[in-house]
Amino acid sequence: MRVTVILFFILSVPQTFACDIISRFGFETSDDLPWMTTPTNTPSERHEARPLGSTNAGQGYYEYLPPGYDCGDQDYPLLLFIHGLGENGDGDGQLDDVLDNGIPMMIDQNNWDQTLPFVVLSPQNSNGGCTSSGLINNFIQHAKTHYRINPQRVYLTGLSCGAIGSWNYLGNHTDSAVAAAVPIAGNGNPAFNNAGCELNRVPIWAFHGDNDNTVDESGTITPINNLLACNNPAPIDTSMVIYPGVGHDSWTRTYDMNHPDSEGHDIYQWLLSHRNDQVVVPSTFDVGRSLMVDFGDATGITPTPWNNITSLTGSASNLSDDLAVATTVLIGITDGFNGTNPNGIPANGVGYPGTVSADNMWLGSFDGHNAALLESATVVISGLVAGATYDLELFASRTGNDGGNGRLTRYTINGTHQDLEVSDNTNQSITFQGLTGSDQIELHITVSPDGAARFAYLGGLVLHRVQ
Repeated sequence: MRVTVILFFILSVPQTFACDIISRFGFETSDDLPWMTTPTNTPSERHEARPLGSTNAGQGYYEYLPPGYDCGDQDYPLLLFIHGLGENGDGDGQLDDVLDNGIPMMIDQNNWDQTLPFVVLSPQNSNGGCTSSGLINNFIQHAKTHYRINPQRVYLTGLSCGAIGSWNYLGNHTDSAVAAAVPIAGNGNPAFNNAGCELNRVPIWAFHGDNDNTVDESGTITPINNLLACNNPAPIDTSMVIYPGVGHDSWTRTYDMNHPDSEGHDIYQWLLSHRNDQVVVPSTFDVGRSLMVDFGDATGITPTPWNNITSLTGSASNLSDDLAVATTVLIGITDGFNGTNPNGIPANGVGYPGTVSADNMWLGSFDGHNAALLESATVVISGLVAGATYDLELFASRTGNDGGNGRLTRYTINGTHQDLEVSDNTNQSITFQGLTGSDQIELHITVSPDGAARFAYLGGLVLHRVQ
C-alpha cells in the first residue's frame, strides 16, 4: 500500500533541505525511500540528454532526476530503462530516438508521475542488435558511481529488444545488483537456459501480448513457467501478465497507468516493494584507511583485503579498504593495457604480497622505443571525496632488463610525472603525495621518453587517505 506522509512529519527527517518537503513515497515511515519535494518544473524540464562522450559512461543516455534530488543528500532508487531495437543510435545526434517509446516518452511528454522517487536513466545502444548484458552491467556501475543511488534499490526494465537484453543481463548477473525487473515483450528463454533456477534470486514481473508477431509470447510464458516450477531456489516474486489480443506493443499500457487500455498493473509500486539486501551498502573511504589493488594475470589473485583487476579494460566497484570494509570507491581502466604478464618477482622489499609483484599489466611495442611511446593506459579511481587528501603508491616488477633496454615506466597525474625502473625491481616504488581537489584520480601509464624502454608496467597500487 502506498502511504503519503503529510508535511507535519518533516521534523522527523534528519537531512537539511533547500526545498519544501511535501510528501514521502513509501510503505512505512521507517524504510529507506526518499522524501519528495514540491516540483518547481515539469518532468520534461528535468529530463536531460547526456550525449556519448559528455560523461564517463560508455553510452549516451537520458537522465531524469526526481523533485528534490538537488536539495539534499538522500539516496534514490534507480530505474534503468532499456529501449527497443528501433531506438538504437549513435548516442549523440540520434539520442532523441530514445524518447520514442516507454518511460522516456512519458517523461518527455510530461505524463510521468512526479511522486515517483526514481532516478530514471535511459541509455542508447550504439552497438547494433539488442543492448548487451555487458553494457547494462557497465552502465549500472556508472550510475552507482555518478548518482546518489541506493545500491539496494536498483531496478531494471526494458521493452522488446531491451527486454531481451534485460533478460540476458539477469541470466548473467542475477541478483548481483538488481532488486527487481520488469521485462516487456522480450525473450527470456536464453537467460533461463544460461542461469536456470538461479534467475529466481531476482523478482521478475514479465508482460507480453498473445498476438505478438515480433517476439513470440513463448519468450515470456516458457521462462516464467520454468521459474515457477523451480524450488532451488524457489521464486521470490515471479509472475507474468499475458494480454489477450494484444500485439507487440504491450508496453504502453503497462508503463502508463493513465492509458485508456491500462489494466492497472502498478509496476512502480511493485518494484519499490523489493529491495536487494544481498547488495552491500558501501561506506565512505575514511581518513587513515588504505585501498590496495593488484593488477595482473588471473592466476595471481591476491586475497582480501586486496582488490584484484585482471581484465585489460576491467573495473571494480565498492573497493574494500585495509579493514575489508566495502567503500564507495570505484576503479576502472578506461584506456586499456596491451596484456598481462606473470613474470614479475614475487620476493619484494616493499611489503606487498608476492602475488602482487609476481604479475603485471603491460603496454608497449616490440617495434622499439619510439613505437612504444605511442602506447598508453589510463586508470581512473573515482568515488572519492573531493576535499580529502590522498597519497598514491605505485609498484611494478618484471624480471630481466629487456636486452639492456630497461623498462622505465612513467606514471602521470594532473600533468606531474614520476618514473620507475621496473626491471628486476624488488624494493622500489613511487608515491604521489597530497592529491586533492577532485572526486577522482586519473593515472596515466606510458613508456618513459627518458629511457630506451619498449614496455611499461603496473603491478599494484595503494591509495591512502591522509585527511
